[in-house]
Amino acid sequence: MTVFKPAVLSTAVASATLLLLPGLAQAQGQLEEVIVTAQKREQSMQDVPVAVTAFSAQQLEKSGVKDMFDLQVNAPSLRVGASQTSTTTTFAIRGVFTSSQNFGLEPSVGLYVDGVYRARQGSMINNLVDISSIEVLRGPQGTLFGRNTPAGAITMSTAMPDFEGTGFIEGTVGDYDLYGLSGAKSFTAIEDVLAFRVTGFGMQRDGYIDIVDGGDDVINDRDRWGARLQALYLPTDSVTVRVIADYSEVDETCCASGSFKNNFVAQDLPPGSAPVFGTDTNIVNIGGTVVDQDDFYDREVAVARPPVSQNEDSGLSVQIDWETDSFTLTSITAYREHDSFDDADIAFTSVDGAYRINDAEQNQFTQELRIANESDRFSYVAGLYYYEQELDNSRQTIVGSDLSGIIGLSPNAFIGGDGSFDVNTQDHTSYAAFGQVDYNITDDLILTAGLRWTYEDKDLENIYTDDAPPSLDFSQDNWGFYFFAPLTPQDDLSESFDDDRITGALKISWFMNDDVMLYASYGTGYKSGGVNADRIEEQFNPLFDAEESESYEVGMKADFPEQAMRLNLAIHRTDTDDLQTSSFQGGGFFLSNAGVAETYGLEADLYWAPTDSTTLTLGYAYNHGEYSDFENGPCWTGTPWHTGEAPPGLNEDGSCDISGGDLSGNAENVVVLTVNQDFTLSDTMTGFIYGEYSWVDDRMTDVNNDPVKYDGDYNLINVRAGLRYEPWDAYVTLWGRNLTDEEYTGTIADAPAQTGRFIAYYEEPRTWGLTLRKDF
Repeated sequence: MTVFKPAVLSTAVASATLLLLPGLAQAQGQLEEVIVTAQKREQSMQDVPVAVTAFSAQQLEKSGVKDMFDLQVNAPSLRVGASQTSTTTTFAIRGVFTSSQNFGLEPSVGLYVDGVYRARQGSMINNLVDISSIEVLRGPQGTLFGRNTPAGAITMSTAMPDFEGTGFIEGTVGDYDLYGLSGAKSFTAIEDVLAFRVTGFGMQRDGYIDIVDGGDDVINDRDRWGARLQALYLPTDSVTVRVIADYSEVDETCCASGSFKNNFVAQDLPPGSAPVFGTDTNIVNIGGTVVDQDDFYDREVAVARPPVSQNEDSGLSVQIDWETDSFTLTSITAYREHDSFDDADIAFTSVDGAYRINDAEQNQFTQELRIANESDRFSYVAGLYYYEQELDNSRQTIVGSDLSGIIGLSPNAFIGGDGSFDVNTQDHTSYAAFGQVDYNITDDLILTAGLRWTYEDKDLENIYTDDAPPSLDFSQDNWGFYFFAPLTPQDDLSESFDDDRITGALKISWFMNDDVMLYASYGTGYKSGGVNADRIEEQFNPLFDAEESESYEVGMKADFPEQAMRLNLAIHRTDTDDLQTSSFQGGGFFLSNAGVAETYGLEADLYWAPTDSTTLTLGYAYNHGEYSDFENGPCWTGTPWHTGEAPPGLNEDGSCDISGGDLSGNAENVVVLTVNQDFTLSDTMTGFIYGEYSWVDDRMTDVNNDPVKYDGDYNLINVRAGLRYEPWDAYVTLWGRNLTDEEYTGTIADAPAQTGRFIAYYEEPRTWGLTLRKDF
């Protein structure tokens, strides 16, 4: 690792905390109980044998979290990333995630809003407005949450209607011409019986990426809005009915990648010391502009057409809870639709190389029935789950008029406007039965056991239409990438996949006293296999296997009331069999199952309130991840103009043995520190200063473990300062994010058909703004 001092510091702080606790003076602050639903019922976070990071509405507001990208700064084991489009946003917990634009893949992290599963990761990218709580559940959650949770789950709850008429209105302005407006309000229709809540938001902002010869502040902009209408109906004292309808849109110029590295190994020259060569020369000769590493940090890109990323997400859900003296029955019925449209330049040049248009429609119906009971000695939750999904996607890969010139072929080798047109449809049905029991062996010792049976059935149809010349096949080892795989003719595909699995959990919790709990757990997770919807070479199997995880964890949850301190620790190990991986190989994706991916580590969460106006949190995650068995992995480019060395373990089928390689996207050490100071200026005026610091270790950004695709560690500092005028319940907040303007990247990938060049996706620069808010 390039830097290890923050990791050592965090571990030392946590250890010193335990040693020094007896000597610390009694603090004036207080510990507040945090209620979570990690086990499908309300419990104190300190009583749950699950590693969970929980955020209340007050915490989200104080830290200025506006979307899931902001949230990761406060959760060291969570990583959220974007690449070519916002539709392909990824969520990783403890280093495990699924990244691809492949139509047939599903996420490894389960996403839930108000108890409803969100199948498409792109449905979670919009602004977080009027949220009551968010929970990040770390490790497999296959028993209670079921499918697609081998890495963990994120559960979010929106604010419910109330009979007090609560609400807020908020406006924000900032640099890059940012402006946004959001608000929510509850209304009573029938006192103590029927209430409604209306929520709405909108945000616009210029981009922070310039197009060379094409305009400033164009790419990576913000243009999104949404609305939510809820009804809360209490027909009796024991029955609660909640109806939620929501709709949101994203229409943005996203996402940009810059020229991150240019390797001059072929000429034995240091990067940047020579004029353009290879395909760069061709681009210049046909009137294009070439950008290099220096332009990357100036946030300048050369693209022939700005990317388009559009999403529409909507849904309707009904939750009914019936509480009796003996048990509680819950029914959650939901229907959702998610439509996306992406138009991206896949040649990544300033001339007309090639572009791809994806137009996808997804709808899903879910039904969950649960019964739960709590007693002094015996508690349980059991249920049935049904899931039905329909997916339709049309994808065009279109040749530009300059593609032949970029590669150096004759002008008519590729005809502008030719290409391929693929239509993918998938019908997916899943159902499950589950149950979990807590048995109090003694007053201080609780045994938890759970099982879930899941059945999956998928039918996929792919229709491939071609206009490109079939004689040009450059998806060979000497090119090192599959740039022309999307144009390579392929027979239509019709495949079915069905599978069933049993997942489970076994846990033991020991309450040493009223304030300290130790636990040990074993759990499994599962993500179904499926069918590769992309064009692939004949030797590769279009079917990919299910992904299964097996996790071991021991932990401690400790409150120290006299010191107003809370310390939670977890030591974990997870082995994921057949991890579904995808590596971008210059124009297409190499999709395969890793044999075994292994992760293990330590997590520490410290909360301290030394005074009634001061709070401090420290989070640390050490997570080692590697592909312990991956014999059929993707290869990095082995041509002389790249690394100058061939990839290891080259197999006859063109794959590579990368066993022992680093887990893609995983930062081995992450540290998060927050400090909040409240103060009183007068009887009517209060204020606060809030700061966040995070340090993220370096990481390998590609499955193929290409030596040039390591990205360095980075630091982020965010600060917020606000004043509140109590008589009006109104306040103003000045905020800044990434104050040091740290330059860091997301994914690093091969640049299609560009000799020795690599692209990387930008993360946000320094931003600042002013927010006005009034509560009701």
